[in-house]
Amino acid sequence: MSPTEPVRPGRAQWAALILFAGASGAVDVLAFIALGRVFAGVMTGNLVLLGLSFTGTGDEGGPAAPPLALAGYVAGVAVVAPFTRRRPEEPESRWPRAVVGWLAAEVVLLAAVAAGWAAADGAPAQPWRDVVLVAVSAAMGVQSAALAGAGAAGGPGTYFTGILTRLVARATGPGYVGRADMGSLARLVTLAAGATSAALVYAASAPWAMAVPLLWASAAVTCVTVSPRRWRRTPRE
Repeated sequence: MSPTEPVRPGRAQWAALILFAGASGAVDVLAFIALGRVFAGVMTGNLVLLGLSFTGTGDEGGPAAPPLALAGYVAGVAVVAPFTRRRPEEPESRWPRAVVGWLAAEVVLLAAVAAGWAAADGAPAQPWRDVVLVAVSAAMGVQSAALAGAGAAGGPGTYFTGILTRLVARATGPGYVGRADMGSLARLVTLAAGATSAALVYAASAPWAMAVPLLWASAAVTCVTVSPRRWRRTPRE
């Protein structure tokens, strides 16, 4: 790759980014409908809900839910961020091994949550419901920090407003809509698909609902760990 050529995610990385968007959508919808009307990954929304909780209105989830979600997310980011530095020998178009390792750790955390959720028949009592909220929020913090650590070959892991803004701006302006924009559009569509899939499973069989984000995240990690050469289209990608 030439020094002037921008770094782009490879095909495996793009597939993983799209699948992680599905995991994010699934976790957020489950947090909202089953864990206190808050979000596990959208911290801007949680800050708004935190402010709303101080007024005593619209606090169906209770005043503790927004700060718990915030605390879990911040903890996830704080733990991962110092350990995602790229080694000098690792190409910029590939995710560092540390990034992939932490994303695998996210999958393990989601698996533990899914097992506990199923054991509680999809309706954990307090204080375990708060524990689940902190755990899934921490998982989203891990995902966000790890994907940020991937640099230009990564991208946002749980917040997509900027992606939507850039996509609309380029589609309506003079910018060229290329493969990166199509990948961004795919991430937005998959975000909604992940939320829909989790909501449908929760309505049909609540104990299995937490398996949905686990499946999305597991598929994403698989993309960047199993036979990555199969995804190569050019030596530079």
